[in-house]
Amino acid sequence: MNTALQLLVMAVLSGEPATATTLDGESIRGEVLALDNEQVVLQSDDGRSEIAIDQLMLLQFDRVAEAVETTDRAVVLVDGSSIQFDSVTSEPQTMHFQSKVLGEHELPTEQVTRIRWSPVEEQIAESWADLQTRGSRDDLLVFRKGDVLDYVGGTVTRITDKGVTVSVKGRELTAPLERVFAVIYSGRESKSGSSAGALKTTSGDVLQLKSLTLNEDVMEVKTDWLDSLTIPSGSVEEIDYAGGRIRFLADLPFDESASQSPDSEFPVVWFTAKNFPAGSGGRRPLLIGEERFSRGLWMHSGAVVRFRLNRQFSELRTTAGFDLNHAGNMPRFDPKVKLVIEGDGSQLYEHAFTWDDPPEKIRVDLEGVRELVIRVESNGSAQGILEHFALGDAQVIK
Repeated sequence: MNTALQLLVMAVLSGEPATATTLDGESIRGEVLALDNEQVVLQSDDGRSEIAIDQLMLLQFDRVAEAVETTDRAVVLVDGSSIQFDSVTSEPQTMHFQSKVLGEHELPTEQVTRIRWSPVEEQIAESWADLQTRGSRDDLLVFRKGDVLDYVGGTVTRITDKGVTVSVKGRELTAPLERVFAVIYSGRESKSGSSAGALKTTSGDVLQLKSLTLNEDVMEVKTDWLDSLTIPSGSVEEIDYAGGRIRFLADLPFDESASQSPDSEFPVVWFTAKNFPAGSGGRRPLLIGEERFSRGLWMHSGAVVRFRLNRQFSELRTTAGFDLNHAGNMPRFDPKVKLVIEGDGSQLYEHAFTWDDPPEKIRVDLEGVRELVIRVESNGSAQGILEHFALGDAQVIK
């Protein structure tokens, strides 16, 4: 691992709560005491843990209270970095962007593979993926029309805060920015394997690192596309040492349209929530047993969620149990649920839970699974009352 990256994490994040996930799937939560060439040292209630760097997949820091809302507008670069921007402009050779965490910078336009101004919703996800792999000889100016993506091919010459200009057969056309979904640049292949680590910020930026140096309360980052990038020290959310082999379920798109309330006379307001209990506005982490989780999936009984994994993952790992943020009222109703996990229609896991059961560590084989389905079924007389279930640190592993 890059020495500057080690120094950064040790100096900036020392003593902060973190979870280290190892290659064998073990998760250790504690405070970061040290990080060097050989190991990361965590101090937890169970004592001191020393984890060799070559056995570490992910170091994740608890920053729920500091989380910044993402913009759903992203500049993606040839090295795989993704920048959540507030504004972006460009000329043929230079691009300028402004972001909440990274500030204002310019970079060579040739380092950019695509720019997206709107979120990728489920209805258009497949066509958006297709456009990115089409291998067009022209730049693509992409528009959304309902649930369909359409495009104009040409050469993108200029981007302003008003619109995007593209040259088509010698004629320049400018599309108003509010109509533009994305721009895909032609002939810019992504690089891989050259990063010293992937650093994710609280606003959702992902930076593929070349080196970092610490300067008081900020860090100076060097990347393939910029020699000096200053990031506030409190904006580091996680560092991925394993090249993206771990994905959190809460970060994957899913379909919950099959969810149904356990009691038809009392419809459920929220069937799912990502990383915090529904209705809390992100102010509380998930609470399973006595352990708090800043990442995971909250599910009300009756929830049915479907993930398209397309055989990309080998295992699901999570800590399962009732979310106890409202435990004071649970003895009265004695809520019970059954957790069912299926892969391509076959049952992979089933277990009945009561509200006061201890947390259950789950590992499910996903080898060859195209579609993952997770169901939480009402299993008691409460018919949905306080049947709030959670999958803490739910991860799928490539």
